[in-house]
Amino acid sequence: MEINKSLSSSQARFATWIEEEMPYLWPLFDFSKRELISGSVDKYCEVASRGEQIMARFAAGVWCGNNQYDFDFTEAAAHLDEKQMSVVTDWLKCPFWP
Repeated sequence: MEINKSLSSSQARFATWIEEEMPYLWPLFDFSKRELISGSVDKYCEVASRGEQIMARFAAGVWCGNNQYDFDFTEAAAHLDEKQMSVVTDWLKCPFWP
């Protein structure tokens, strides 16, 4: 996946993070326009596994800098696999905002 060269350094870091840790979420973002695609999270969550839904809400919240997609830590603890949980906890240890 090619990362837009006009992204800020934090946006490029986010895009790389998605590409490396959650590539299944790449289609939720339009990095050429530097945006979360409107409605993409809701559509994705209609067909994704429970863990992927949680990760989509988490990644969207990091991108937006808020919790408008209702990421829930209790739900995450109950449903994420070890790799997904590691992505969340690693981000919590060293958060960054695009």
